[in-house]
Order: sequence, then C-alpha cells, then structure tokens
Amino acid sequence: MLKKLKTILLGFFLIILSNTVFAENNRPLFKQIMCSINVNKKNPQELSLDIADNQQKRSYGLMNRKDMKPNSGMLFIWKDSQIRNFWMKNTHFNLDLFFLNKQGEIIEIYKNAKAFDETNIKSQNKVNFVVELKSGEYPLLIGDKFNCLFKELLK
Repeated sequence: MLKKLKTILLGFFLIILSNTVFAENNRPLFKQIMCSINVNKKNPQELSLDIADNQQKRSYGLMNRKDMKPNSGMLFIWKDSQIRNFWMKNTHFNLDLFFLNKQGEIIEIYKNAKAFDETNIKSQNKVNFVVELKSGEYPLLIGDKFNCLFKELLK
C-alpha cells in the first residue's frame, strides 16, 4: 500500500513538473523597450517593457511568470486600431491594463485584473497599444502618456 501511494505521489509530482517545464520552454522570446511615463503628468518614471508584437507573443503575454521585477511590464502592439480583449489565464499576479492610442496616451484603464481570472476584459475604445503593469504600482490617469518610440513600433 505504501509503495502504491509513493508511486501515485511521484506520478503527480512528475505531471506538475512537466507542465511547469513545458510552460517555461514554450515562452516566446520577448525583446524589451525602455519607456518613460509621467505619473499624473509629472514625476517621470522609467519602465522596462517586454514587447508582444505578434500573435504568439500577445497570446502568451505574462502567463506562467511567477513574479515581475519592479518598473517592468508588457507592451502589446498591433498595427491596426481595434477593440482589444484580454484575460488573466495562468497569470500569477494582479495587473492594471492601460489602453493607449497611437500617440501613447492612456485613453482607458482597467484596474486590478485578478490573477487566473478567465473573464473577458474588453476595451471600450479602439487602440493600438496596451500596457500591463503590476496592479497598483503606478497611479496613472486617463491622459497620461507613455514616452516610447510608438511611430517606430508601428512600422
């Protein structure tokens, strides 16, 4: 009986380990960009953002990451301006989503998206960019602007 229990526990361990290894090995390689943001139209802050600029990277996003460094996040890029949909599947921490126009100005904010929540988060406006940052890290407002090379990113 004890041998059977050990075998079952070992099987569960191997399944969990293989899923973790699979997720890590399938993570796309993200380039990074440095951006600054004027918090509440003052106090510039530097951010390191991973760039999600194709379908594979946008689909994977921040899934399966156990943590995120301070002053970092993800920048989602599309060449066309459309309504955007997100969810928090396999995302281990709460996020704030900032929906940006072509100029990098915040036109919509979704605060405190819950970790692992698969509820659809849908923008109300057509956007080209979305920035995900750890929830509550930056008290950004509508009208605040990210300073990146947005024109270059859309090429």
